[in-house]
Amino acid sequence: MDAIERTNWLAHRWPIELETFSYGGWLIHVGRVEGHRLGQVNSAAEFETWKAAQRPLCLARFIAGRRELHPPAVLVVAGKYRLGRIPPELWCGYDATLLMDAPAATLLSAKVRAMFPAWPDALIRVVPQDQVPALGLHPAPAAAGPRLRLVG
Repeated sequence: MDAIERTNWLAHRWPIELETFSYGGWLIHVGRVEGHRLGQVNSAAEFETWKAAQRPLCLARFIAGRRELHPPAVLVVAGKYRLGRIPPELWCGYDATLLMDAPAATLLSAKVRAMFPAWPDALIRVVPQDQVPALGLHPAPAAAGPRLRLVG
């Protein structure tokens, strides 16, 4: 059995943490994971409802719903480093959570973190293919992760 098949991706999922702050006369409730903002609401009750509804998205569905990203390039990045690409035939196998304050179409993925344990800040970036050079990413030193294959 390959290492990727033995990986427990659920161990790489994170609880949503609540942060509250005053803004004028309002108390704002923000949901965060690793300091990244996922959502913001105006009351504790709204926060609990919002939090209960949060689920990772299928990466393929996320991309399909955003025509502005087409034709897409799906990259695994860590800071200024490019760890790899995710080919279209594997998109359905990735969970994704959109990060609101990160550059457009930056997603947190438990599977990506499980696959690149040496890169604890690994994220998914989805951009139109012609914008990849403008990202200024560098090949990552020793970005080895498990090899993926389609299982029929």
